[in-house]
Amino acid sequence: MRFTLTTFLIVCISVTSFSQTYNIKEFGAIADGKTLATGAIQKTIDQCSNDGGGTVLVPAGLYLAGTIELKDNVSLFLSNGAKLIATKEVGQFKLKGKIKDTGSDGTPVFIYAERAKNISIIGQGEIIGQPEYYTEPLNSYDFIAEDFDIAVKAGLKPTGYRWKKPNVSLVFLTKCENVQIENVSLLNSPFWTLHAHWCTRVKISGIYIYSDLEKSVNADGIDIDGCRDVTISDCTVMTADDAICLKTTINEEGYRACENVTVTNCILTSSSCALKLGTESHGDFNHILFSNCVIRNSNRGLGIFIRDGGKVNNVLFSDITIECNRKPVGWWGSGDALTFVVLKRNENSKVGSINNIVVRNVIANVQGTSLIAGLEGTNNTVNNIRMEGLQLFMNPESIPDKRATAALKMANINGACISNSTVRWDTQQVEPKWTSALSVKNTSDFQINQFDGTLPGNGNSKSVVELLNVKKRKLSSH
Repeated sequence: MRFTLTTFLIVCISVTSFSQTYNIKEFGAIADGKTLATGAIQKTIDQCSNDGGGTVLVPAGLYLAGTIELKDNVSLFLSNGAKLIATKEVGQFKLKGKIKDTGSDGTPVFIYAERAKNISIIGQGEIIGQPEYYTEPLNSYDFIAEDFDIAVKAGLKPTGYRWKKPNVSLVFLTKCENVQIENVSLLNSPFWTLHAHWCTRVKISGIYIYSDLEKSVNADGIDIDGCRDVTISDCTVMTADDAICLKTTINEEGYRACENVTVTNCILTSSSCALKLGTESHGDFNHILFSNCVIRNSNRGLGIFIRDGGKVNNVLFSDITIECNRKPVGWWGSGDALTFVVLKRNENSKVGSINNIVVRNVIANVQGTSLIAGLEGTNNTVNNIRMEGLQLFMNPESIPDKRATAALKMANINGACISNSTVRWDTQQVEPKWTSALSVKNTSDFQINQFDGTLPGNGNSKSVVELLNVKKRKLSSH
């Protein structure tokens, strides 16, 4: 084939058309933070997509808007100093993320995309919510009943934060393909901050997420929901609710599995759980890797919560440092390094399982009891758990409603192995409820190899390792 000058020019023109830049100011956006720029931004995106794709440029300035919908082949670029601000006007959010698990008719969305291909949100700018909160007395319910009772007995009067409308999600992407979100800051989201739902080939890197660590009810950082082929790296997330959470929610179309996900090199703070699977767990979770992360000032480090019948298969938590501090009742967690459990959301829920989990090289300074447990009365809902190089340092709880007992509890498991692991207790302030370093019950095929534990020194337990109804056990050098 002869490559003529005409062919060369056609190729150049085609490449140029797919890399054009569309400035939202040229379509009428006003950067005063007061005038709604929704229409101008949407016109820019539509024109860019209709022309075959390119970059929609958001220059420095403050842009107030309602729902903005991304389209095929559009890269939304936020310049240094650019701030996209979600308006407080409820009627300006035309599109909703409809997830049955949220218990509403849908969550209003600031930046939305559905079935879009080759989209990105990049740059050094900011996407900002304007949440408003109020407090009210906290009532007990099933998930917090035990913690609530302890708080009341300690003389506390639990309160909780609630949000005013519009409780928008800053970014909601559903059924999209080839998604990139890089370097932007997502700040003060009223609801889930970044929610990828049923998407494939998602890359999230270098982003910063922040919401109030005391007030931000339901403001998860990054939610990966029924997605596949996802990488998350080099992110900093500080939020009251879960920092990075994998889910398999359900809606009128059903649910999908969450699989082939890696999370690495992230710094996380959460008043709930820093790295978590569940609790929405209708579909399965397969082949998940969490590695090289720093968790600071969180209420829980690692979590797997299966309540809706899904199965977790082949998950690795590796090379993670954890610092946990107890938060008040109402937030998920007890200042614990990890909790992996199979439960039933209600009496009609299906029973799921947790299988083939490895926790390797984790250093945790914590205040709460860690727990790995299958559903009570079962022997096959948690299978093959391996803990290698776990170091647990137990510290006194910082608030009066004490919960911690053993450092690590394990129950109703088929196949568990702990090796080269350590438990140490604070010797300056000994809590009265502390018991053994490790408590295991109703478990089969259990092994300990080189476990170094101590007693807390309050006389509650005579054994560093307590075993009750543990079968096929192999113990060595602890």
